[in-house]
Amino acid sequence: MPMNSEQQKHHYDFIVCGAGTAGSVVAGRLAENPEVEVLLIEAGGSDDHPHVLEPGNWPLNLGTERDWNFVGAANPHLNDRKIPLNMGRGLGGGSSVNVMLWARGHKNDWEDFAALSGDPAWNYASVLKIYQRVEDYRGTGDPVRRGRGGPVHVAPVRDAQPIANAMISAAAGMGIPAFENPNGAMMEGRGGAALNDLIVKDGRRNSIYRAYVAPRSGQPNLTVLTDTLVSRVLFRDQRAIGVQTIKNGQIECFYADHEVILSLGAVNTPKVLMQSGVGPEEELQRHGIPVLQHLPGVGANHQDHVSFAVIFEYATPQPVGYGGSEATLYWSSESALHLPDMFHCQVEFPVPSAETASLGVPAHGWTMFAGLAHPESRGWVKLSGPNVTDAPHHSTQHAVASHRPAQRAGEHPFCPGTGRAGPLQGLGET
Repeated sequence: MPMNSEQQKHHYDFIVCGAGTAGSVVAGRLAENPEVEVLLIEAGGSDDHPHVLEPGNWPLNLGTERDWNFVGAANPHLNDRKIPLNMGRGLGGGSSVNVMLWARGHKNDWEDFAALSGDPAWNYASVLKIYQRVEDYRGTGDPVRRGRGGPVHVAPVRDAQPIANAMISAAAGMGIPAFENPNGAMMEGRGGAALNDLIVKDGRRNSIYRAYVAPRSGQPNLTVLTDTLVSRVLFRDQRAIGVQTIKNGQIECFYADHEVILSLGAVNTPKVLMQSGVGPEEELQRHGIPVLQHLPGVGANHQDHVSFAVIFEYATPQPVGYGGSEATLYWSSESALHLPDMFHCQVEFPVPSAETASLGVPAHGWTMFAGLAHPESRGWVKLSGPNVTDAPHHSTQHAVASHRPAQRAGEHPFCPGTGRAGPLQGLGET
């Protein structure tokens, strides 16, 4: 529940940074225990906006204050294009601005995680139980694979538009099987095509924030702060003891008696860690940041799906269904592959890229996206400077950045009670 400055306290059991998909789950689950006090901090604002809640409006969030508006560095492999990277900023994070698809990982993804980690808790049988516990599935019953009564309302597309059914029929004509839904047997074999499952409830987006945190908004042990930017993690000796934040230009600090959880997304999480002194020594020293813990894995292995779109023009306007994306396809280009390596989804309106938009966009049409399900390319998230206002830099190349004198390790001039910090306890090299 949002609190004003007169009510606000500064010590909690747990501080969760970022109210996106992961942070909402963590905060909501922690707050189940009435003996635990939880603070959830979000840089963006409320999700109570028609562009968030009305399913067909999701494109209107992109490029607004509900989007971090990240842009990659010039990529020499793409004629130096700078590729946009949209990420949700606000309660619900990406689950408040995405296309609302509910999409599980493939069975062999989980089997691979279990094999690599040596931990059977990551295998498909184990994770399937979690999926079932999480879901409140409103489609055709499948007690082996789907769940009922969980916090996340999941429902199949209703009254799908003709273009969605046409995609599934076309796939069948190529020998790609159709399935009742994309999150059951379809994700246990070579793949297939199906109408989507969506997190839409009673005609409105039901984000992960709405599923896990909003139902607990009246609890006295849960505090949600919006429009509050986490600028760094605070350390004392070998422990993370809190966070420094900025709201309306004012610096404020909050302290955790048990844990600080960073769930700020794939870009901002490594950014905050590095600007707090945790990360690759060379990168931190390049920006004059005192090294608390040399941890070279921070910012490494940045990856995303590579995809492209083909727009087909309609002669006359056609209806748009829930969210505008109602059918999906996962398939392996070769039958011997261990996992599906490509995905397709249809969007029921034209979706140009920044480069193709200038060539003219049809007034009416639909878009077929095609992409790699398992891209092999990897990049980096690096710093452009040591300050919270310095934008992160994500690419395989270094940014040119100015330096400024940094305070000594562990000193936080606006936050009393923080001493000189030592290495992060329990963190080693990755």
